[in-house]
Amino acid sequence: MFGKARSRRLARFGALAALALVAVACDVQDWAVGGQSRPWYCSPTDTAINDGHSGGGGHVPHYTEEKGPLSAEDCLVVSLQLTSAMNYAKQFPTAGVAEANGFTHLAPWIPGQGTHHLNNAAGVTTNFNAARPNLLMYDSNSDSGKLTGMVWAVVSDHGPPEGFVGDNDHWHFHETLCYSPSGFIIGDSITDQQCTARGGTNVDTSNIWLLHAWLPVYEGWVATDIFNKEHPTI
Repeated sequence: MFGKARSRRLARFGALAALALVAVACDVQDWAVGGQSRPWYCSPTDTAINDGHSGGGGHVPHYTEEKGPLSAEDCLVVSLQLTSAMNYAKQFPTAGVAEANGFTHLAPWIPGQGTHHLNNAAGVTTNFNAARPNLLMYDSNSDSGKLTGMVWAVVSDHGPPEGFVGDNDHWHFHETLCYSPSGFIIGDSITDQQCTARGGTNVDTSNIWLLHAWLPVYEGWVATDIFNKEHPTI
């Protein structure tokens, strides 16, 4: 599995832990398994290898180990990271609000995922910023589509970005995406001939790594893992 250097994780934990002391008035053990502050997503039940990215649908797998419970320290940091991301995303509760504030409808509604709306100001970045997802997902193609989750899109030529603390954020990429002249995605990992027939252009996207994160509760369903591939009610 693509491991994350422990020293880097601890360094980042040290920086965020300072914030945690202000944000939460509890001992770190409260975030351990069984701790009163520990969120459910620190112990995912959807722990399959590759997070469902079995190579189908353009998703390329790169993981060989299942997910597992986070340590108390990593749980605390991930909770802070996700809270900052969701606070940002919830400013745009519907697709219409997002589009009125600089997001572009990039890809159509996909079963289990919804739409993908790109933040034009940020675009695809070269650095991971937990507090600023690059894309937001909505549950329909209409302006009234409700926010369901977030996506990070980071360029990396050397494997997945470090991303969230811990090893449960399984990233993926698409070998190619077919874009229409307006920049809308109209095909995923199809041949150049198929893309041309649809009026589009195939683009190599194999160095753009993607990660989904769902809202903790959506339409009454509590995600089995905050980072899993699909949402069963979308």
